[in-house]
Amino acid sequence: MRKIRIKLLFLVIAITLSSCGFKLKGSYEIPYQTIYLQAAGESRVGRIIKRKIQRKSNIEIVQTLSAAEATINILEEVSTRAVAVLSNVGSVDEYELIYTVRYRIGQGQNSSSMQEGQIVLRRKITHSDLDIAAKSNEEDVLINDMASEAATGILVRLSRTKI
Repeated sequence: MRKIRIKLLFLVIAITLSSCGFKLKGSYEIPYQTIYLQAAGESRVGRIIKRKIQRKSNIEIVQTLSAAEATINILEEVSTRAVAVLSNVGSVDEYELIYTVRYRIGQGQNSSSMQEGQIVLRRKITHSDLDIAAKSNEEDVLINDMASEAATGILVRLSRTKI
């Protein structure tokens, strides 16, 4: 009897979520066939956006602005680290990683439709003087994760710019 109630509860939740237009975070459908991506060669977000777009078989990244239906410009990408928690003796216990991406998206060459935005992501990371190499690797993994999240955010925003 209990199993039936649990299944019924999940069914009610599923129906409620589907009827209200619920979508998973980060889900997007890009309404363009061609996109011009402008980002510096070392841009993590630019590389991730390119990879995500190439996974969608019907979207082409073009080399010229005139051939594009939409544009994505990564203007600035900055990763910083700030002290978040100090111990009683004054040594650092925790850092806060701050990843900021400024971008501009729009439709083709039409500069009036360009929308500029900024994404700021924050993550905390503990610090240990004993595991410097491991903490450095962990920091790189967190920065890559934040870059991926920023790329998804930009693509979600692009998917909502179609007029």
